[in-house]
Amino acid sequence: ILVFNKKVKISNCKFMLLLVPLLLLIHFVLLINTRFTLWPEMVVYPYLVNNGFMLYRDIINPYPPFLSYSLAIFAKIFGYQPLPYQILTWFLIIITDLLTFLLAQKIFTKSTAYFSLIFFIILSIPFGVNGLWFDLVQTPLVLLSVYFFYKFMNNPKSRKSLFFSVFSLTIAIFTKQQVIWLSLWFLAILIYKFGKKTKDIFIKNPYIFAPFICMFLTLIIFFRQQGLTDDFLYWIFIFPFFKASRMPWYLLLPTVHQILTILALFFLFTPILFNNRFKTTLIVLTGFVLVLFAYPRFDYFHLIPSLTVLSLTFPDNLKSLKKTKLAIRSIFTLSLIFLIVFTIRYLKNNWTQEVRFFEKDIAGAALTLSKNTNPGDSIYIQNGPDQILALSGRLPPKPWADEFPWYLEIPDLQKKVIDGIEKQNSKFIIFKPYDVGPRYELGVYRPREIADYLDANYKNLVQISDTLWFKVRK
Repeated sequence: ILVFNKKVKISNCKFMLLLVPLLLLIHFVLLINTRFTLWPEMVVYPYLVNNGFMLYRDIINPYPPFLSYSLAIFAKIFGYQPLPYQILTWFLIIITDLLTFLLAQKIFTKSTAYFSLIFFIILSIPFGVNGLWFDLVQTPLVLLSVYFFYKFMNNPKSRKSLFFSVFSLTIAIFTKQQVIWLSLWFLAILIYKFGKKTKDIFIKNPYIFAPFICMFLTLIIFFRQQGLTDDFLYWIFIFPFFKASRMPWYLLLPTVHQILTILALFFLFTPILFNNRFKTTLIVLTGFVLVLFAYPRFDYFHLIPSLTVLSLTFPDNLKSLKKTKLAIRSIFTLSLIFLIVFTIRYLKNNWTQEVRFFEKDIAGAALTLSKNTNPGDSIYIQNGPDQILALSGRLPPKPWADEFPWYLEIPDLQKKVIDGIEKQNSKFIIFKPYDVGPRYELGVYRPREIADYLDANYKNLVQISDTLWFKVRK
């Protein structure tokens, strides 16, 4: 019997060692076979940077420079076709998987950490993890910051934990500004927990702010040398925090179905809120706060940091379920059924290997553009797909901006775009006819000054795809 039990334990140990690679393989298979979204900015920003365009003056970009410059280096090596970006994205997702497992193991136990990983793998797919955007890049940093902050709250004498939490936040905030919500949440927790002593924590640990100060001053010096300090400060701080919310169509609230999905995710973790355990309650509430990452333009993929943090506590949530009342169990069950249906529907509708925004017709249009123009020709994209520029090896006039109303309705910006078209003698236009709908809706929005100028000075030459026209200067 002892020999048999020993063999069973060895067999179980081997199985557990193989379980993580097996789960990662399952996630990878799901990623390969569901729709991958390569957001055009992830290719266009680095392409323009690598071709002499300056962030914040020649490129209207309201995001911090960390990711754009990193992708510019990446693109110099691997180019602008979708496959390298897919591999990079999948690498980031696998890193997130491993971090989810390892941190859940450190906070709880190794045996329960597998359930955290399984939960994240299954739900991350319908929540849009399979796409390259700022939020995905931030997710490992957010996870680390939450973990180290949790360690600090459990041991306030651990200065290293506080430093590494703030350090992770610092790198994340230079990737995308939404991390400010997490910073404010951490500050609120400190004040709630320590009251007036919160000030003493910062006074005794001033070095935790050193990474932020160093990075910020480095960027100021860098952009000052290029004469871009004002542009940098406007697009990184003034526009997103003070201007953007008043721009037309910038605010995109979730639909009723999306709100129900968010509520189902939250209600799924209702049991854990009744166990009165500080460490689990802190992590769950942090996951709820991270939903603010989806403001001001809601989409599911903005919730990946929230989903990852919530995944850490999923096994403990299942344990808490046993001790809850029937009403809480009913809420949990209904939420679980809703999310299962949500996942199945997503897999059914998105089981494809085609890359969103880089479909065959886009590649065909880019090939037509490269064959019928010279490398030095300046091409303006009117209401069309800007990724054609990178795929065809052509450049737009300066300054370049997506035809979004929250950019082009800024006073004088359309005039600057027209001046760029004239000065750089743009001979050709790639034009997608405007749709019919609300004035500022994407695809419908017609920037009046730019569109009137193009209508007066360009004419249709040939249709190059089902939706795109090639225009030439009259």
